[in-house]
Amino acid sequence: MDVDRGRDQQPDGNQQPKGEGNDRPFLYIYSYPPPALPHAEEDIGVRPVPGSVCWYLCSGIQSLTPFQPGEDLTVQVSVGNWQGGNSASVAYVGVWWSKPVSGPVMPEPSKFIGFSQVAVPPHGGRAETSPVTARIPAGAGNHICLLAKVWHPLDNVSDAGVGDPVNDRHWAQHNLTAMPASPPQPFAFLATNPTDQEATYQIDVRPMPRELWGNLPTDDRLRPVYASAWLSLTATAGAEEVQGQNALTHTLTLGPREQREMELLAVVTDEVAAGTFVPFQIAQYRNERPVGGIAVLLRGS
Repeated sequence: MDVDRGRDQQPDGNQQPKGEGNDRPFLYIYSYPPPALPHAEEDIGVRPVPGSVCWYLCSGIQSLTPFQPGEDLTVQVSVGNWQGGNSASVAYVGVWWSKPVSGPVMPEPSKFIGFSQVAVPPHGGRAETSPVTARIPAGAGNHICLLAKVWHPLDNVSDAGVGDPVNDRHWAQHNLTAMPASPPQPFAFLATNPTDQEATYQIDVRPMPRELWGNLPTDDRLRPVYASAWLSLTATAGAEEVQGQNALTHTLTLGPREQREMELLAVVTDEVAAGTFVPFQIAQYRNERPVGGIAVLLRGS
């Protein structure tokens, strides 16, 4: 990508505020590079994000406390700004949680974690919000998705009210779950259709490409490895089961604003050693364009 050209014109049609006399804010959730890729291309608000970045693992959304249903969860968000002029802009940031979703997130008022505002310097400035905290209900389940939105009255923000981390710089999500590789456990998530019309989507499950492994949270005690798995995907309402060895694709039609409960079972057919995990990816597409995704880490024991 030509970085200079990317800063002048964004794929979503928003002209990048740049140059003397143009001090309109150009805000975005800072989504990449993740900590494991310190020399990767810097996020300047270009959307969709580059192909080497997991759009569903935004590094700008940070959980400051471990997630535990029934306990408080504290979250902080990193915001970028590529406006011109010489004044900082006050960014307004909201954070929500949801059950794991493979498609666009439809934020609900009952799942609002908190609001924060922060002054972000111009010309590529970056700032962290104050931490926001909320009690996650005990019945939320063992895995949740985090969603963040940034806005300003003078910035061009969609009124759709639906999270679009893939294409809209104002939105970002962190959607990751980890579970033991053995014994196999079903993973429940929602396939979503945020539109007011019936729509057809594809759910694709496969090992996360190796070029994306740098987006995963790792340390010296835990590292990603490749392993094969037998996969089974079903709708909890009793639809036909879809199976595949190491990969599967399922086409489904969702009604207006529907959130369909799905369940994935991954049975790893290779040995997974302690201190390693096998990363899989659940991605939802519409007309071959990604609309959301989840990282599923199968830990060795």
